[in-house]
Amino acid sequence: MSQEAIRIPSAGAVFWAEALPDGSGGVRAIAGPSPVLKVTLTGSLPKGITARTGSRGIVLLTSPMLYDHVPTQADLATVPPVPPITLSGTAVALDGRFHPRQFTVTPAPTAPTYVPLRPSLQSTRVGEAGAVVLSVKWQAGGAASWCVLRLTCTRNGTSFGFSGQADIMGDVIIPLTGLPPLPPSLTSDVMTLTARGVLSQSGQAVADPDALQPVQLSIGGTFAAQQTLTITRGQIATAATLHIPGVTLQSA
Repeated sequence: MSQEAIRIPSAGAVFWAEALPDGSGGVRAIAGPSPVLKVTLTGSLPKGITARTGSRGIVLLTSPMLYDHVPTQADLATVPPVPPITLSGTAVALDGRFHPRQFTVTPAPTAPTYVPLRPSLQSTRVGEAGAVVLSVKWQAGGAASWCVLRLTCTRNGTSFGFSGQADIMGDVIIPLTGLPPLPPSLTSDVMTLTARGVLSQSGQAVADPDALQPVQLSIGGTFAAQQTLTITRGQIATAATLHIPGVTLQSA
């Protein structure tokens, strides 16, 4: 009796990940249960390529390879050539854990590709180190939807970074998780505030965080690439407690 087998080679895979909260651009594994995402692919796939979407990501599959025998190691080592495939779409968290986002990636057949998600305001956790809560708008008018704010400071030669993404209304929470207690010689930290945004994404229901660019910002004075804020660890700092009218962005 002859044995037959079917092999479905992968043309690449895309995995959901969480953007590192320090704003460095890196990613980490999503903690807890897998996110509940509604994924919609907006671009067409090449002939012979199909996409399977799951809670962990998307896998691209090529047409099945049929064997009239059990594949040998040599068979399995033969990888059919696949041209680069661009995958575009949207990911919306039905459980509200992450901000919705657009994505465009070109996964490699031999290595995973990650699409970072940022926690929504309702799922952002504020620990004992406190947080900064702000409202962000554009000088040209409208909320600075989906912009990303980053705070950085240096203590005894060690750099710390914290970030948060605004929602569609321009509201943002920046947790200070990981900031160590203040030494006796300090009562607060002087932090540098920077921002990334795109004016055209203002008011959009879903936007592309990969398209964000550095922008000028003002906290009640002149516009500059960065501003400084005096932050006291362990508190929930707001525009009122910081004595600023809020954050206004201007395209660089």
